Amino acid sequence: MQIDRLSINNINNIQEFLCTLNEPIIITDLFSHWPSVTLAKQSPLVLLRSLVTQASAELVDTLIIDKQYKGLIGYTDNKFKNYTFEKHNAPLISVLKKLIINFNNQGSDTIAVQSALINECLPDFCIKNPAPNFLANVPPRIWLGNAATVPGHYDIEHNIALNLCGKRTFYLLPANEIKNLYVAPIDRAVAGPAISLVDFENPDFEKYPKFKAAKEKVLTATLEIGEALYIPPLWWHNVKAIDPVNILVNYWWDPTSTKSDLGLEATDSLLHSILTLRNLPESQRRAWQALFSHYVFEKTDEFKNKSNEYHGILSNSHESLKSVANALKERMKQ
Repeated sequence: MQIDRLSINNINNIQEFLCTLNEPIIITDLFSHWPSVTLAKQSPLVLLRSLVTQASAELVDTLIIDKQYKGLIGYTDNKFKNYTFEKHNAPLISVLKKLIINFNNQGSDTIAVQSALINECLPDFCIKNPAPNFLANVPPRIWLGNAATVPGHYDIEHNIALNLCGKRTFYLLPANEIKNLYVAPIDRAVAGPAISLVDFENPDFEKYPKFKAAKEKVLTATLEIGEALYIPPLWWHNVKAIDPVNILVNYWWDPTSTKSDLGLEATDSLLHSILTLRNLPESQRRAWQALFSHYVFEKTDEFKNKSNEYHGILSNSHESLKSVANALKERMKQ
């Protein structure tokens, strides 16, 4: 199924609109004012040469994928210990020059710069290409290379992904499809969250038969230059960069996140729960499931917003939450 396209002119309050949408959508002209978009539409080489003049000496995470793996970022064994790529720290300017040299060499290894902070590696870029107002305080990141494939994964924050150069296809599924995705062990993640072993576009049903239940639900978005995709938190997305040069700029943000305020992340809770609860007897797991449902997912406790005298972890008091968070962090250090 194709994802809907929408013009920014048809949205009144874009941040509010996106945060309540809970499904992916393509915004066709959110970044149409960027000079870099204009350069990319002229030619990938024109944009690359412009970026070379802006690049600092900052080292960026760069993956080199042997051509035998056809650009796939993933594993080479069933123990999830070896990868299809070698990871290097390289100056961005060197990577850009390498992409220019290899532009017409389709047999070269795949290069993939991952999640580099633009303010550090391209310090003038944000001045020339300012973010929309609602993203003004969000540090943008750049992903660039040739034809690489990022396996299905999720991010915990809202995501705006601008296809700055080349062509890129996203294959997306909601969080509750995890049961059909054959997710690799969470502690052996390639980078960040765990990844699905299934190719969402061309699944191998003999190896991954449960994916048949998810296949018809896959949403597809092929982005042209200058188009942006909004991905809600925790949506799975398998991403395929198609052209000889592909550049993506993304913004992760979450107005409800406790990370900056409390120094805690939801992923930490998941990992801690796996360590402490997963191997308990079933009866105890069910009991804990009821407790989590009561306190966390249904929020049915009777103290929430109903007592002026209680100001603990079950209240909405920011100071109380901060105090409890600090105590928890101290406890976890022990």
